[in-house]
Amino acid sequence: MKDRWKDKNVDLSVLVDCIVRFFAENLFAVSVAKSGGEYRIVARPKRFHGIAENICVSVSGEPNDFSVKFITGSHSRALVRYGTLTAILGGGYLSLKGLKSLEALEKLGKKFWKYVDEKVWQLAGSASPAKST
Repeated sequence: MKDRWKDKNVDLSVLVDCIVRFFAENLFAVSVAKSGGEYRIVARPKRFHGIAENICVSVSGEPNDFSVKFITGSHSRALVRYGTLTAILGGGYLSLKGLKSLEALEKLGKKFWKYVDEKVWQLAGSASPAKST
């Protein structure tokens, strides 16, 4: 999922720090990389999260026109498919694991977007004039 904001003048490095804090507070292992004008955050779930794949968040653009993408892989969906195909051989476990992972990702996604919206509003106007060009 992707969301875009215009005319907020948000310091993107501070927003990225907030996103990293969100995942760290939810006990994910987090790494950040910056390439050009894009930040890429990778959150690795732990076993108790019930999530079967890494989550990537991309923050790109300028302080007055930027987007945030919440990217999940297809591993959870693949588990559901393979589990269904192999159900007669006991693959139902894979389907259940995939469905639980999809549910956990959906709940986390809702929580994430609510958090990001709040932070964007709090950080509006935080970028220095030199960074908004």
